[in-house]
Amino acid sequence: MQPPKSSVCVLCGVRPATTHDHVPPKGLFKGLGSALVTVPACFECNNGSSSDDEDIRAFISMQIGKQTPGSAHLWDEGAHKSIRRKTALREQILSTAREAAISDQDGSLTTRLTVEVPASVYESVFSRTTRGLYFFHTGRILSPNARIEVHPLNVKPYDEFYDGLHQNQIGGQACKYWYQIANEDPDASIWLYEFYGAHWIQVSTGAACDDPC
Repeated sequence: MQPPKSSVCVLCGVRPATTHDHVPPKGLFKGLGSALVTVPACFECNNGSSSDDEDIRAFISMQIGKQTPGSAHLWDEGAHKSIRRKTALREQILSTAREAAISDQDGSLTTRLTVEVPASVYESVFSRTTRGLYFFHTGRILSPNARIEVHPLNVKPYDEFYDGLHQNQIGGQACKYWYQIANEDPDASIWLYEFYGAHWIQVSTGAACDDPC
């Protein structure tokens, strides 16, 4: 499926679209370069978020581990190299690393090493991803002032959450996502992203804010 065309950047909704950007970021699909999604973007949106894209890859990869060949490749060829190269990222991880009791899907507790992930990184990457995929599926640019809330999840949502949602995938099994857009308010929508079957992010969009969200 080819994305709709737009002369305006679908990520900021303001500047002219002079290039294309991957949504989600292509760094989350190491070794899976085909069948990714790109949308019309301006130079500033496409290039101004590369550091956040690299950081989110490291944080997600640390959480999903090497459970599959794909997630192992993501760590070996992407996240691990970023952590070694980026001093600020490495210091963020080392300074906030803690052991914590985590509840599994069956309710049992297990101890895992956790790190503090800056909320701004998730918000930056998945607000942009949601704006891009919203346009990809609707041909409409989400209002630049639309409210967008991003929530990383510790466990997979209950099965009932998926009822009535549209399902898609990118990069084979690397990323699955579900969404629904409200008929009565096109700016209102719900999105759920799953990466490598082990990490989930929920995003909701809503009525426009008074100031850019």
